[in-house]
Amino acid sequence: MIYLIQEIWVDPMENHNAHGYTVIGYVDTKEEAITFCLKGRVYTQKDCWSLFCPAPQYRYEVVGRL
Repeated sequence: MIYLIQEIWVDPMENHNAHGYTVIGYVDTKEEAITFCLKGRVYTQKDCWSLFCPAPQYRYEVVGRL
């Protein structure tokens, strides 16, 4: 399996699309993905108005097999 690692981005101008995630890399195992993601912090509405619930700095997505 391939696990894409995504990092949150926040628009400093706080426009309509004020936050989202972008791919920054990948790992080969779920354990690596979880370990990496747990090292990030949690973003809240104090960081961006559009975050109505806490959002992790990093998240992973399963995209397929090697």
